[in-house]
Amino acid sequence: MTFHPLTRRVSILAVIAISITTGEGWAHKKGQKVRVRFLATSTLIRTWGGTNEDTYLAELTFAPNHEPLVVRLIDSYPNVASPLSKGTLTATEGSILNVRRDTDCDRRYGKIVLRTAPGDEMAILREPLGYRPPMDRMPASETIVPCYRVVR
Repeated sequence: MTFHPLTRRVSILAVIAISITTGEGWAHKKGQKVRVRFLATSTLIRTWGGTNEDTYLAELTFAPNHEPLVVRLIDSYPNVASPLSKGTLTATEGSILNVRRDTDCDRRYGKIVLRTAPGDEMAILREPLGYRPPMDRMPASETIVPCYRVVR
């Protein structure tokens, strides 16, 4: 069975295009290494046999000389894995983590529930809402806070 030269070229170009986009997808899944400084714990969702999800307000610094970006940071992990350590959550200089952008979970700052300081064990209890993190500039209530996810 022989193929027409044009069909062969189109097939080769399709394979190349698919392999290039697949490679970009893997790089995107790996995430971006950033310095994360946690500001507040938002919600902690624990499940039995499913996925746990911890949400935080954090500052991401993408490069040493860049201004930090206030973000909503979500850490999803299986029930058998451990959450981020207290040392990671409370490090004053921040911790290095891999994160990726997720535009589907962006929220207005006024809609983000802030429960406690990061690493505070009281976050799992029904604490009164309204924790105010120590920040130089508090975002306006209508400011859209970009969302990122921890890549484990």
